[in-house]
Amino acid sequence: MSDSSTLTMTHKTGAYEIRVGQNLLDSVAGLLSSIGASGPIGIISNATVNELYGGSIREALSQAAFVTRTILIPEGEEYKTLASAEQVMSALIAQGMERSGTILTLGGGVVTDLGGFVASILYRGVKLVHIPTTLLSMVDAAVGGKTGVNHSSGKNLIGSFYQPDLVVMDVKTLETMQPRDRISGYAEMLKMGVIRDTSYLEFLVDHMDECLAAESTDILIQAIARSCELKAEVVEADEKEADLRRILNFGHTLGHAIESTLGYGVVRHGEAVILGMYGAGWLSNQVGDLSLEDWDKLSAMLRRIPLEFPQKSLNPEAIELATRLDKKVANSQLNFVLLHHLGEAYMQTGIPAVMIKLAVDAIRTAWEGRE
Repeated sequence: MSDSSTLTMTHKTGAYEIRVGQNLLDSVAGLLSSIGASGPIGIISNATVNELYGGSIREALSQAAFVTRTILIPEGEEYKTLASAEQVMSALIAQGMERSGTILTLGGGVVTDLGGFVASILYRGVKLVHIPTTLLSMVDAAVGGKTGVNHSSGKNLIGSFYQPDLVVMDVKTLETMQPRDRISGYAEMLKMGVIRDTSYLEFLVDHMDECLAAESTDILIQAIARSCELKAEVVEADEKEADLRRILNFGHTLGHAIESTLGYGVVRHGEAVILGMYGAGWLSNQVGDLSLEDWDKLSAMLRRIPLEFPQKSLNPEAIELATRLDKKVANSQLNFVLLHHLGEAYMQTGIPAVMIKLAVDAIRTAWEGRE
């Protein structure tokens, strides 16, 4: 196994590299030069990540004659809003950000999503570089070109499709992550295996301890790279989510509803996705054609992952109501991602409300007594 990996993501208007490895932050200045960055570099981060990595990155960029502007946003999903995006843009403009500049996001999913959204609309679009520092942002937010902010009615309801020019994933940044945040990222990798590649799924299950450990390992680099590779295959076939890309939402319909009804911060995004995958798998068996054998395998995999959440607070009525505000509602019909079998997902409409509520009951029962 290699201790680094370089993938190329192609899209309708071009392509960009995804670098995965150790100690890649040392090469940021050279990598920015390689994509033709020349104007001011607007670094969007939060206080914690900036304290850890911001200083060294700014120093390296300064030595390479780059001018930097740094904007810090508060930590937490509740700050991923249109108001926050406007504040960031106002600050960048006030600091002399130019059309020729580059937005560099340095942080987790909130920073990546919000920073990508800002890059897509500031001066009608500027260069964008993602440096994700959490496992979740590496395998989810930083790859694929989805940007967005939340609305009071639901998660990621405002956003755009905007591809970055470069993604740099230095797994050394993961060594400071909390265990629950590691689990959150592991959930998104597991999702890719469930919907796309059973060999990869087995690899993740066999190496769960290595993927969740604090140390950076070749196993982790390999797992991240394969997850990004699988996502790239889907995005390259359907960049704007007209058809195939919708399968990437497996577990997210219920997951987003759980996340919003429990309250952002009570449950991590990836933790909610694990619960959402359980509910979607249960529905796949109950109203679809997922075999009992595959459902038992999926159920066992998901229940093996250590979770901390208030399962008694899961409200079937509130969660079912929240799914109606999901982005995947079209023509008043909720598009639910289900499984034909492990490794193959599909879209299903017209899931009865009572079945969604029963799926939430199934989730509660599966984790009963684990609080």
